[in-house]
Amino acid sequence: MHDSLLTKFLLLSLCVATITGTDVVTAKEKSDVSNLMHLAIDCSNPTRGLIEAELTIPVAANAKAEKLSLWYPKWVPGSHGPGGPIANIAGLKIHDADGQRLNWRRAPGEVYRLDVELPRGTKQVHVALRYVANQPTTTSFGHDCFFAGTIGVLNPSCLLLYPDGADIDKQKIAVTVKTPDRWQLASALPKSQKDEKDGNRHSFQNATLRTLADSPMMLGKYYQKFDLVKDQSLSPPHTLHVFSDSKTADSIGDEVVKKYAEMVRQTSYLIGSHPFDRFDILLGVTDSLPKNGLEHARSTFNILPPSSLKSVSALKGWDRLLVPHEYLHAWCGKYRRPDGMLTSDFHTPKDTELLWVYEGLTQYLGELVEARSGLMSDDEFKNRLWVELRNAMNQQGRQWRTLADTAAASHILRAASPSWGGLRRSQDYYMEGMLFWLEADARIRHLTNGKKSLDDFCHAFFKAKRSVKKPVAYDRNEVVKQLQAVAKFDWDGLISRRIESFQQQFDPEVASLLGYRFETTSDKPNVPANTFRQRSGVDLLDSLGLSISSAGEIRTVLLDSPADKAMLAPQQSIVAVGDHKWSGNRMLDAVKQAVNGDPIKLLISDHERIKPVQIQYYRGLVYWNLLRDESKHDWLAEILKPAAN
Repeated sequence: MHDSLLTKFLLLSLCVATITGTDVVTAKEKSDVSNLMHLAIDCSNPTRGLIEAELTIPVAANAKAEKLSLWYPKWVPGSHGPGGPIANIAGLKIHDADGQRLNWRRAPGEVYRLDVELPRGTKQVHVALRYVANQPTTTSFGHDCFFAGTIGVLNPSCLLLYPDGADIDKQKIAVTVKTPDRWQLASALPKSQKDEKDGNRHSFQNATLRTLADSPMMLGKYYQKFDLVKDQSLSPPHTLHVFSDSKTADSIGDEVVKKYAEMVRQTSYLIGSHPFDRFDILLGVTDSLPKNGLEHARSTFNILPPSSLKSVSALKGWDRLLVPHEYLHAWCGKYRRPDGMLTSDFHTPKDTELLWVYEGLTQYLGELVEARSGLMSDDEFKNRLWVELRNAMNQQGRQWRTLADTAAASHILRAASPSWGGLRRSQDYYMEGMLFWLEADARIRHLTNGKKSLDDFCHAFFKAKRSVKKPVAYDRNEVVKQLQAVAKFDWDGLISRRIESFQQQFDPEVASLLGYRFETTSDKPNVPANTFRQRSGVDLLDSLGLSISSAGEIRTVLLDSPADKAMLAPQQSIVAVGDHKWSGNRMLDAVKQAVNGDPIKLLISDHERIKPVQIQYYRGLVYWNLLRDESKHDWLAEILKPAAN
């Protein structure tokens, strides 16, 4: 696992030559070289599921202590929690420059910090690290390492240790990656000039630790790339890197590529400036790896199945929103970041309460760009709006937990709850945050008679030059101030009511502001079953306060509803409806017939008990519906209109 001392010397010499370019080396340049970290990654045998890495870490010249504390990244950017996959380390040896093995211990109470015993005068330590890829996880896939067949994802932060006290915006690191023969590698991390001559060993320019951790690498045997920008006066170069399982020319449809190019163009109009000089969209087209994605400052990481990318019509739901959402994060979350989430290391706890901006605004802008670029039709956007308004109306957890608290407690709410999830709440700052920013857009248009919109807020809030080196912080006060600058209104009060207050029920005023009515009717909305986040099975939440799987298992019960008063609960099963075996249609018919005055009779399986239940409900089928109000201007149509040249 160790390179020879000669190899290390050559690497160091190369760094000196790269930095100076001359025979004259200044004191600062000497200091930069001596303080440079090195990371050599070997993933040339991906089928084994093991990645080998070597780190060279300088010891500060003024360090007098006989101990060096090393941190493994704990709060990896984009994860919103202390979820660095340290459990996947399966080998760790630390030596000094002379090859002497050094002892290390984990810091008491902090598994992410290793305390290394140092001989006096130690100037650098060498770490040999082994990492297990392809581990099952619910929290860290986006910043983990996965390989399958001829495709892989490598996140350098998985293989990183850094000294306590290092500033991730100042500490530089040199990186090399060894890949299988004839595999390609794509990353936003700039390659060094030496890289072109090294075959399967890729060399990168020295980068800060923040840039390294923010630069995932996608690699594979079958690779295509597409330039998405023709007019660079509008936006800097964007490259779509497509890796797939096999050598096929149609791993992604031509129309999908064109829509991604239009996504880039519409985003340029929406925001008006770019915090990067180029952008790389890494897209794995495979069924071999789980679907996922993560945002980065100069790139996005995305994994989608081939079936979704054959055509625009096949690209639906979560698969469709993934690339636009992660792309918009380059502005919202990566460039502009809540001040409580912007730290100079990867281990200081983050304050995530402003995720209703970080994720909520990104969710809105991502879906808006989907519509404006033609990835989503206007009707599909309206269907999404209906789904999220209805979900919000039936979200009872707001009575004890604010939307702001779902953001503050983000990392403990990521996993789904199979029982009473609505009462516990989940990461609702995504979708209800989206509704807040849609309401803000509608209000601005009302207040200015259509002369301004949230586009104007984005132009000001995200204004950037193309050479941004690190994130720029914001706080709640700046959000209010920037909204106020676009349109005079009590934005502070609106945020307090919508985001930071307990609520008996969600206020759907946004529908009225857009020129629509949101009300209960007996007609079921004509919304396709594959609409993202629409409940499947038999959905009677708006009548009985009950949702049921197609097999008869109760999924959701609303408190104080007819179903709740009948003592129904999640994970019970409906065996029979009336005198007949369970079916979804029989359940719907029973609710319709209840208007005649007879209670709904069910036979329930509750663990090992079978019991009869009667639901006292007599109104028939009722559904929340989103209807156009012809007496009002259709502001939603204005919002969704694509920007012209």
